[in-house]
Amino acid sequence: MPFSGPSSYLPTIDDFIAHWTDVDAALAPGNLTLAGGYDLAALESDRDDLSDEITQLVAAINEQESARTSRDNSKTALRERMRQLGAYINGVLAGSHYVGRVPDLIPFGANEGRWIVVMRDHVDIWTDINASPPAGFTPPLVLNGPYTLANFVTDTTALETTFQALSNADNDVNRERDERDAIYLRVREQLVRYRAAVAGLFPANHPLVLSLPRLTPLPGHTPDAVVLSGVWNGETKLAELSWTASDDPDLDHYEVRRSPVLPYDTDVELAVAHVPAGTLEHATDAGLENPSDQTSFKVYVVLNTSNERGSNAVDIEYL
Repeated sequence: MPFSGPSSYLPTIDDFIAHWTDVDAALAPGNLTLAGGYDLAALESDRDDLSDEITQLVAAINEQESARTSRDNSKTALRERMRQLGAYINGVLAGSHYVGRVPDLIPFGANEGRWIVVMRDHVDIWTDINASPPAGFTPPLVLNGPYTLANFVTDTTALETTFQALSNADNDVNRERDERDAIYLRVREQLVRYRAAVAGLFPANHPLVLSLPRLTPLPGHTPDAVVLSGVWNGETKLAELSWTASDDPDLDHYEVRRSPVLPYDTDVELAVAHVPAGTLEHATDAGLENPSDQTSFKVYVVLNTSNERGSNAVDIEYL
């Protein structure tokens, strides 16, 4: 298969490794070595490095998603406490000068800097109420729970830590993605040279020339997409996927892929299964090993020219 995106990196390189192995066998006791001493062993080493980077990228994405979920959960809880505090002041402490200091309820999607400012504003007004209560009010101010200023400070500090953790996770994902792409581009350059070298070593009609793996699909049309649906099966602990049939006469197979990021991101998609034409379903636990895990799936129609098109994305959660 030619390169068609990140999910094809390792399978395509594996095709070249198998072909290079046959070439070296044909050249025995010699072997094919490209400029700079790049040989089959170097390609295998680069393949291992790329595999490691892909694994590290997925791990970094999982950390990123975990930090994002933690941030959003904390924001939801703290936003409700800020709403309660404002309502308490406007109701119980009506007529005091504190009413005019109540910040507007922050939009959930406000940026990190705005959240930090507003949280600190709430700490300040709560602290001042406890230290200088208005007439007729006996401090401390305690919300339902009981939920105190100390609880609020602890939660705001935790959210600020989560903001930093998410920023670090974002940086880690970008770094791992760049490192993955750097290895891929280095390998691709060598495979271009490999194809030229094999074509120069053997006659044009030699089986090893005719069977050279491709880097890009053959000329041809792009197939229509199929429609994917999917559900979580709580008994089997599997995502059950099914899709409409492709009627393309050049259909070779279907490929199930997943994205660890929601919404679906083709730049980090991973191959899950090669499904033969005629089969319209697949069950998998890929990316769904633990409760609350989520992943997004697509099914690609792949033609015998290697041209392809992906379906709609379906998000599945381990329930």
